[in-house]
Amino acid sequence: MAAYDRVLVGLDLSESNAELILERACHLADAEEIEVLHVSEHLHSHYEEYASNQSFPNSEALDAAIMKEADSHLERFCRPFGITKHRVLGGHPAKVLHEQTEVDVNLVVIGTHGRHGWRLLLGSTPNAVIHGTPCSVLAVRINDKSTHTDGPYKRLLVVLDLTDESSQVLAHAEKVAEATGAAIEVCHVLKNRTSEAAETQALDALRGFVSGCDIGEDALLVTHGQTAAEIHRLADEREADLVVVGTHGKHGRELVTGSSANAVLHGANCDELAVRIVTT
Repeated sequence: MAAYDRVLVGLDLSESNAELILERACHLADAEEIEVLHVSEHLHSHYEEYASNQSFPNSEALDAAIMKEADSHLERFCRPFGITKHRVLGGHPAKVLHEQTEVDVNLVVIGTHGRHGWRLLLGSTPNAVIHGTPCSVLAVRINDKSTHTDGPYKRLLVVLDLTDESSQVLAHAEKVAEATGAAIEVCHVLKNRTSEAAETQALDALRGFVSGCDIGEDALLVTHGQTAAEIHRLADEREADLVVVGTHGKHGRELVTGSSANAVLHGANCDELAVRIVTT
């Protein structure tokens, strides 16, 4: 069963990156529910080679030729995955992506280079995409040593802040686990070294959230320290291939874990799913 429908994937025109990101998207959604988008911010101003090789009556004709060629690349990338919907658009990448996700999209898939700094495959900054997108965002970790995944996700690390909103984060993790067969571990980070009673209280709260889920006692983790650093440490220690956190999207930069999106998402060695919290 697919975890998501109505998925939008942002790609550059790098074949190795495209394969990795599209493979992840297809682990979570059926091919017919995926649309692939490439956004070029400046078009002809970034493609001077066109001017020397061909003659175009105006910049609009040149832009049309560039978009047509880019779309042919997307078609080639998508064909092996059975994805038939793809488009090339001009404009500011983050702004275009936000416009495309306002209606009928529930997951955006993009790429990141993790510890080496964000480099969205749309050519934009990550904050603009994640914090302005009204749906959840999957950031696929681009590893220069690998052009494909080793299969669906196997181990999820789900970060809960123990507020009522944590149930939304856990629900998304369960959908991903059901689609991929991954195991779930759930963690909470206490900001300071506190009493044993506080740790016990946090552990009890985690038990309450996972009640009714197929999550064992040994998969409940309570730690303390700087939130982002602890998430990174746990993800490496537990060999997680996806960290699941919550974000309020348009309502500010703070993740519901209490850490900034930059600190959590940029420092991970694995993929990250930022779950868009729905407030009532």
